[in-house]
Amino acid sequence: MTLAADHDWTPHQPARQQARDIVTADERRYRIVVSTPEAPAPAQGYPSILVLDGVQHFAAMSDGASALSRRPQKTGVEPMVVIGVFHGDGQALDADARSRDYTSVAPPQGELVGKAFGGADAFRRTLSEVVLPLVSDYLPLDSARRTLFGHSLGGLFVLEALAQQPDLFSRWVSISPSLWWRDLRLEGGDALLLGIGEKEQRRDMVGRTQAFAQRSSARLLIAPNADHGSAPLALLPDALRHATAR
Repeated sequence: MTLAADHDWTPHQPARQQARDIVTADERRYRIVVSTPEAPAPAQGYPSILVLDGVQHFAAMSDGASALSRRPQKTGVEPMVVIGVFHGDGQALDADARSRDYTSVAPPQGELVGKAFGGADAFRRTLSEVVLPLVSDYLPLDSARRTLFGHSLGGLFVLEALAQQPDLFSRWVSISPSLWWRDLRLEGGDALLLGIGEKEQRRDMVGRTQAFAQRSSARLLIAPNADHGSAPLALLPDALRHATAR
């Protein structure tokens, strides 16, 4: 076997993915990446899942959707479009942009001092007025099976968006939501899937999420042995099944 020289290594671009950068009226920059399935679109369009914190979760979500949708009769995951929303140029996690976009009120006293906050309404408008129409013009999407996925502060944003604009998505997935930032009261029902890692004990994450699930009538999954970082991966198949369920 002959090995190629080091200079023969080249960048790799995943197949069936397209990206587009947008700039909002208030100069906030985002990269939107879509992953499309090989299967042709159904008559009503593809189911879709919009993934917040794309730099952390888009690759796993798109790879998972591609792998599991090859045998939907076994996995319960149908071919679907995965939409990733990345801050800035999509190359790195932007902690300030996250805390700004995913929250509507200041954090509790003494928490995340100096972080931006309060941009959730503006970001929700960006999703509803820019991102979703942009992708819908590019790909045929089923409006009855459109899901929003978020983790941590992104999970809190999912819950706030559900409370403020319940018709924006038909299904909602909130993993390890930052309910310590603020408590919410809403009716989620079957449309809302909550998830938490068994080992998420800091700030009473498990207890807060369990209490929220009970009063919101949402479905709750607890991932065994998962912590805050691994909970989204442990619960990824469940999120995809929730997004494509009929």
